[in-house]
Amino acid sequence: MSEDPEERARMYLTKIQEYLREAEASENADVQRLAEYARRYVGDAKYFLEAGKPATALASVAYAEGLLDSPSILGLVKKNKPN
Repeated sequence: MSEDPEERARMYLTKIQEYLREAEASENADVQRLAEYARRYVGDAKYFLEAGKPATALASVAYAEGLLDSPSILGLVKKNKPN
């Protein structure tokens, strides 16, 4: 995997969006709430990429992934994270 922050953030964003859609489709209100926060971090990541701040974008998308991992850690959903 590339160590270039911009390239890495873009790849990460592409992968995390499917994971986000799955969480948003959940019928569990707590999972949907976490998905909403994750969606905001994804939006922030996109903004920071466009603003020329790829390291900050990478951090934002990593926060989103952490939030989306939370429901599976708590046993609220089966983890279907894309590769």
